[in-house]
Amino acid sequence: MQPAVVTHHLRPLALLVAFGAGACSGGPARFEPGALSAAQVEQCRAIERAYREPAKGESAKGETVKGEQVKSEQVKSYEQQRDAALADPVVTAWLVRMFVRDLFAAREGQPIGEDEPLLRAAARVQDPVETRALAELRQLGGAAVPTLVSDLLLHPQPQPRELGIELLAMIGAPAVPALHEVARTGEARPRRSAARALGGIGLDDRVLDTLRQLAADPDFTVRADAVRSLRGSSPAIRALLIERLRTDDDAFVRRIAAQSLGSSAGPEAMLALVDYLEQCKRLLDHKGEQAAQQSLQQLAGSRGPRTPDAWRAAAASMPAGPATGPR
Repeated sequence: MQPAVVTHHLRPLALLVAFGAGACSGGPARFEPGALSAAQVEQCRAIERAYREPAKGESAKGETVKGEQVKSEQVKSYEQQRDAALADPVVTAWLVRMFVRDLFAAREGQPIGEDEPLLRAAARVQDPVETRALAELRQLGGAAVPTLVSDLLLHPQPQPRELGIELLAMIGAPAVPALHEVARTGEARPRRSAARALGGIGLDDRVLDTLRQLAADPDFTVRADAVRSLRGSSPAIRALLIERLRTDDDAFVRRIAAQSLGSSAGPEAMLALVDYLEQCKRLLDHKGEQAAQQSLQQLAGSRGPRTPDAWRAAAASMPAGPATGPR
């Protein structure tokens, strides 16, 4: 069921008010679009009404009973209003927050039974409210980024941050400049979130440069999330992961680097992991040993642990890794 049309202009901003409490005091400046005027309130109501109400001639389930023409005209009317709203940053922020509210409502709804999420996943049944809200945020693209960063990525609570990482990664390249700014000026927690979102977008040269800086961050948790985002087989990624695996002074960061190396390729990665495996054996670091064995198996395409000597022999017969990707 679609959420009801708002009857008060603050209702779609209710989550924002909750989100804003206790938000980060340092780091990048928060995006403040301003309050809605009376005219903007009416504009927002009209946009939401067009978004939520079924077209004339359709049932409540969205079934067209008089042909597709009526439906297409209704969709066009909403799209025209939405596109016109993008010229106004205050209304755009309201629109983004409406979609975010819908996502939270869809994902936090109580299921009828405990097995419903599993059954829906097995049947590939998607929540229409969630699906449509995601599509709209993807359509807004860069226009949604300031609000998503300020409201979600910089939030002190984990649930909004996780949604912010997901949505900014989904938007992709238009979100990269804002994420670079957070990575450069944010506190440790938002720097971690920015690293994860950048990794979800993809590793071009500019993103890799930012992750390289974060991988040398003074905070070990930032280094760990930067290293976690370094997945790929390019020489630059492989070299950076090996450098962290060999030199980082934190065991957790080294273990994450070992896990990320499992997505690399070639004998160089395998030999670095064998060295790490032997180090973990000497230090009685059982979690590190397990990570090394799993990544070595992933690289070799095999199952089951081996001794360091056996892994070195496997590396000697492996072809060199690819020389493509970010430099």
